[in-house]
Formats: sequence, structure tokens, C-alpha cells
Amino acid sequence: MPDLEVPCVQCRKIFLFTEKEQENFYQRNMPAPQRCLHCRSKKAALSADSTTRFEIVCDHCGRHDHVPFQPKIGRSILCKECFQANRSKVKHA
Repeated sequence: MPDLEVPCVQCRKIFLFTEKEQENFYQRNMPAPQRCLHCRSKKAALSADSTTRFEIVCDHCGRHDHVPFQPKIGRSILCKECFQANRSKVKHA
């Protein structure tokens, strides 16, 4: 496989998709990148910052907290500290 010159769909600059990168993408069953490394980094940073958080009240201690998923009705929800404590109890049991 030769190195490929690919135009970035965001900034339109040409970037090199090297033979080694192609091999890594192929082994991980990932599609070829459409954005240059700079635009990929910016997109990843934006999506990491914009993660939707939901406010909850812990069923164990009553503390207010935020979680990165929408809680389901009828299922208990724990704050970070209670979740970690419960998780460590389960591992040691």
C-alpha cells in the first residue's frame, strides 16, 4: 500500500495517510480518516467538552451529582462516591 494524499473534509488541506497508519486502521477495522490530524484533534476536544450531563440525587446518600447518562425510572442511581464504594465492596466480596 502506498502512502495516500487525502483532502481534509473540514479545512480542505491535503494530509498524508501513511502506509503504517493505513495498516493500523485496517487492523482495527476502522474507516480511513476524512479529517487531518489537527481537525480530528479539534473535533475530539469539542465532543469531549460537550458531553451531556444529567443532574441526579443519590439514592444512597441523597447528595446531588451529575452523571453522563440519562437515568432510567425505577433503577437506583448513585453519586460518584457511593458508586465507587459499592463497586469496591462487590470486588472484595
